[in-house]
Amino acid sequence: MILDSWVTIVPAPGDVKEVARALLALADSPADVRTQGTGNEFRVPPYLAERYTNPPRPRRRKKEEGED
Repeated sequence: MILDSWVTIVPAPGDVKEVARALLALADSPADVRTQGTGNEFRVPPYLAERYTNPPRPRRRKKEEGED
């Protein structure tokens, strides 16, 4: 994948570990999560940036007749 198209994600101070865990959980491969600068920023491919910024929402089950 071309690194020029990768996206930089800058976590809020104190959120670096939490963001790293979230990115690694969403990535197809751990190699898709790279640190940048002093390790407080991440470079990720576009698919992962999309997953991180727009996570899928769980589908709501339709209520069947007679259910409360």
